[in-house]
Amino acid sequence: MMALRLLFFFLLTSHLVLAQTQPPVTTPAPFDSMAYYNNTKKPAISEPELIEYAPTIQADGKTVIFQRNEKGKNYALYEAKMEGDKWGKPVYIDKIIPPADSLDLFGGPSLSFDGNTLFFFRSVGKDGNHEIFYSQRLKTGWADPVPIGAPINTSGYEAFPSVSADGTTLYFVRQNTEGPQDKNLRKEQSFCLSIYKSVKGNDGKWGKPERLPWPINQECEKAPRIMADGKTLIFSSNRLGGKGGFDMYQSVLNDLGEWSSPVPLSYVNTEKDDQLPCISAAGDLMYYTYNNVDIYSVVIPPSLRQFRNNIVQGFVTDRDSKQGIAADIVVTDALTSEIVMQVDNNPVDGRYTIVLPAGRSFNLEFKKDNYSSYTHALDLRGVRKYQELDVSVQLFKAVQLALNISDKEIFEPLLAEVKVKEKGQGAFIRDIKTNPKDGRVIIDLPVGKEYEIIITAPHFKSAIVEFNVKGLVIYRNFEKYIELQPEKIEVPVNVADVMNNTKVKSKVVLRNKSREEVIEVGGNTVVSLRAGDRYEMEVTSDQGYAFSSSVIDLTTGAAPPPVEVKLLKLEVDAKLALRDINFESNSDKLTDVSFRELERVVQLMNENPSLRVEVAAHTDDIGSDTYNLNLSQKRARSVMDYLLHNKISVERFVAKGYGESQAKVPNDSEGNRAINRRVELKILSI
Repeated sequence: MMALRLLFFFLLTSHLVLAQTQPPVTTPAPFDSMAYYNNTKKPAISEPELIEYAPTIQADGKTVIFQRNEKGKNYALYEAKMEGDKWGKPVYIDKIIPPADSLDLFGGPSLSFDGNTLFFFRSVGKDGNHEIFYSQRLKTGWADPVPIGAPINTSGYEAFPSVSADGTTLYFVRQNTEGPQDKNLRKEQSFCLSIYKSVKGNDGKWGKPERLPWPINQECEKAPRIMADGKTLIFSSNRLGGKGGFDMYQSVLNDLGEWSSPVPLSYVNTEKDDQLPCISAAGDLMYYTYNNVDIYSVVIPPSLRQFRNNIVQGFVTDRDSKQGIAADIVVTDALTSEIVMQVDNNPVDGRYTIVLPAGRSFNLEFKKDNYSSYTHALDLRGVRKYQELDVSVQLFKAVQLALNISDKEIFEPLLAEVKVKEKGQGAFIRDIKTNPKDGRVIIDLPVGKEYEIIITAPHFKSAIVEFNVKGLVIYRNFEKYIELQPEKIEVPVNVADVMNNTKVKSKVVLRNKSREEVIEVGGNTVVSLRAGDRYEMEVTSDQGYAFSSSVIDLTTGAAPPPVEVKLLKLEVDAKLALRDINFESNSDKLTDVSFRELERVVQLMNENPSLRVEVAAHTDDIGSDTYNLNLSQKRARSVMDYLLHNKISVERFVAKGYGESQAKVPNDSEGNRAINRRVELKILSI
């Protein structure tokens, strides 16, 4: 037992000795993120012997404007462009600053996020009052500066403007005449400032400025800068608890309109003055003024970055001229239709830039008076990183209206006259005709008006079409199909026996010679025919009558008398005069117009298989008797050849020429001679 006790004691003491001799296990110190980001600070725009101050950056991070003061010279504004991963050579903006003496002061530039407007302040007058000015970007550079005016500018001190991304809120500073509350600060700081903001109303005018509440304004504040999200405000302050001089603080506006307690930006603040920050919409890199001398950059810790933003930018131009145009850009929430922001673009080149937060869906509407509109849907709900989107828009002043005019009944294109006038006006602004081949015409009509279009065509009922492009116009090309109703004339067609004038049961076929239309009715009826057209009428009967053909001419548009058709009974020695059997001059060759009548002869012969006829050809008295007799014989033979070609037996007809021997009327006029030049069928047997 004693041995076991000794063994236990030995093991216990050995363990204690080992525990005391082994080094203790240490846990690494926690990662100091603020210290890490503090080490990312470096000069961004810094040249020896020069002072670079108050940078302001365009939303896309590619353009920066800042103050520069060369020894012995005035402050001036310079603009630099990003070239690769560094800033290019600054360019002096001479248009902004007119010549002034060395005592003049201007500064605090603030570039709108779309890069179209530059705000700054300058001393004005002999008393040196400070006022806020702005300048618009033109195609040739910056326009002459304009004072922003009341109620922002007063007879006192207004400076260091900063405009929100939507252009509706301006932050700036005014003198705090009460000075700092802290006694020590009061001794150090005799001139003190407070931060104000002014909101632009629906009328486009700036509202009465309001002093930002506590905890923003506490002691002496300076250089407010509103970030791209419109909620993150960074400003400088010499309040107690800072590292020294002016330090930067960040506050965020919540949905209730309350500012969060300002957080000191310890990753950038030093014992020197740190102020006048600017951050592009990407939100990861800050430029600021260090020690009132140089412009530095620093990487922003993720926990202090503004809301995730997206840039939508592009140009609004005239589709035809390709020139930039001024437009209203309205951004609405796609789910609620609530207006998120309304912004203007640059009227010179049409450029615009909009900063939108990720996680929502938006509709962007581009509109301008007397122009078309355009709506772009943008879904950012699934976006997880910063992005730049290009949405360039072309608006147009006039739409193109294509009219297609056709016949309502037979759908043929029409040659029509089209007159256009503004609704309620008397004068016509367009008077054109359609293409007769397709009935089509294209009209350019200015946007923003209502129109009446009057369409007429001879012998058709007119049509009036209203066309409204006064409201929202998205599409440029419009197509309308207009059918015109033809005017009709009621024409009685009476069919009777040529000998006893009794009505004959018959079929009437009317073929429109002006267009593709065929009408088939029974005889002894009233038929509706198109005014202005010419019809070829063919009347047949299965009651033992020959056919009859004639023309109904309505080209004048006037109603003709009733058409009286006399049918010839198929009897021996009866003579049927054939219409439109024409020959070439002094020739026995049939013209094409003759074939339609000869087809009726073929049909008559086929419908009456026992019918046997004489083809009799006659001439007028022009020429000798012998010549006319031979010519008529040849012409009768030509008609017979046509019948033979159409498989009518040669035994069923005889061809005979009579020359001028059987004139129907005296050959004393050209009209009568035309009557005598004829071909007849004489019935030989049936």
